[in-house]
Amino acid sequence: MTSSIKAAKHFFEEGLYFFEEAAFSKAEEQFKKALELAPDRPSILVNLSATLIQLRKWGDCEKLCHKILSIDPVNYDAFLNLGVCLSHHDKPAEALECLDKAIELNPHSAQAWINKGNILQEIEEFEQAADCFDKALELNPQSQEAFIGRANLWNELKSYDSALKDLNAALKLNPSNSQAKWNKALSLLRLGEYKEGWRLYESRWEVPGMREHARHFEAPLWLGNEPLKNKTILIHAEQGYGDTIQFSRYIPMLESLGAIVILEVPKPLIEIMHTLGATTKVVESNSIDTQEIDRLIDFHCPIMSMPLAFNTTLSNIPNHAPYLFAEARKKDFWRKKLADISNQKSSNATPFRIGITWAGSGHYAGKKNNKRDLNAGDLTILLDNFQGKDIEFHSLQIKHEKNQEIDRLSMGRLHIHNLLLRDFSDTAALMTQMDVIVSIDTATAHLAGALNLPTLLLIPDPPDFMALTATSLSPWYRSVKLIRQVRRNVWPIEKISNSIKEFIN
Repeated sequence: MTSSIKAAKHFFEEGLYFFEEAAFSKAEEQFKKALELAPDRPSILVNLSATLIQLRKWGDCEKLCHKILSIDPVNYDAFLNLGVCLSHHDKPAEALECLDKAIELNPHSAQAWINKGNILQEIEEFEQAADCFDKALELNPQSQEAFIGRANLWNELKSYDSALKDLNAALKLNPSNSQAKWNKALSLLRLGEYKEGWRLYESRWEVPGMREHARHFEAPLWLGNEPLKNKTILIHAEQGYGDTIQFSRYIPMLESLGAIVILEVPKPLIEIMHTLGATTKVVESNSIDTQEIDRLIDFHCPIMSMPLAFNTTLSNIPNHAPYLFAEARKKDFWRKKLADISNQKSSNATPFRIGITWAGSGHYAGKKNNKRDLNAGDLTILLDNFQGKDIEFHSLQIKHEKNQEIDRLSMGRLHIHNLLLRDFSDTAALMTQMDVIVSIDTATAHLAGALNLPTLLLIPDPPDFMALTATSLSPWYRSVKLIRQVRRNVWPIEKISNSIKEFIN
């Protein structure tokens, strides 16, 4: 064995060790060193591609898989891993072709059937997806991943008990399976089983896609066990704007325990979070370096761990509101701005004003999709239902994507204000001038609830884990009524219209 091949073998074995230890960045480093010495060795390329999947480096992995197939056109692992990459690049048809090729090469591969099932579920081919997961479990009755995949499918079909049964089966096989714990947390929270749900929710920091964003400090994590009197605690935002708004309600509770609170949030939230109270120090995310923070704080806590720290159940949710407030100067600006708009009409009466958010970020329930959005057709029908009445619709969208139908609506029946909405404090002030807010499940709706404004919150089918499964009243916001899709991807526009009319009458 030549010295270069011997060195490549050493780096390769080091890579395998780090991969098994879930130290994927170190594994990548070692496999790349091995590859420099043995550039066309399929075993190195395959293991590096598997590592890149764990690191969610989809583009790099896709290129690598094509390289493997140029060397070995019937490499099962390359087709398998390429299918995973293509699915994350939103190319389900191409991904399924790769997985079918992998199954053709190795029909007894439970992993290929699992990955195919995951993609079929994403494109809502539920019956075929179920067949894939069943086939995987037939091939490998001990497959934790197959149980998790099928549980996700059950949740999509709203068979929540079946989902928990499969997740428990995965956890029986491996009580440390972080993905199973995380998915079980979401399932339990959706069902209102908050005690165990919030405990398992801490496993989010162990799953791909979230563990990379975990914050690490010398100061210990606070989960409600240590006294906070005269102690400084950092609360840091971690996921969406809406989550931060929803759970900022706990900040005054921390201060009531004697804590000195530093709240770290993204820039668009800074001004509105200042209204939580005069004593809370609000700073922009990542504006203070970790070493400086460590000198300042005694504890830290991610904001979505607060319900666990305060032992939150459905019966004791702190749903006092308002806990956020609009600035008087900005409210006055919008009062005059909207009066000018109304005065352009012939009627002297103050119109009934409806604030509306119909589109989100393009991600929902942790996945890339637009299922919660009202499409332009639905929005048109909703506005048509109020045509000819002394009613104004005002967009609360911070971003206004170009859409010819919506642009046409905005010429008369829908007032667009996105250029004046620089942050959430601007949106809050505009909201206070509305008689009712209508919003899909996004940050705008959480802001309306935190301001204690009358709100109709539109919940897609199936619901996100924070929306529970059946209730029409939000346990988190007293002023918020939930309107749910009865059927997947179909909004009950007449029900929404009638609910608005209840506020008018």
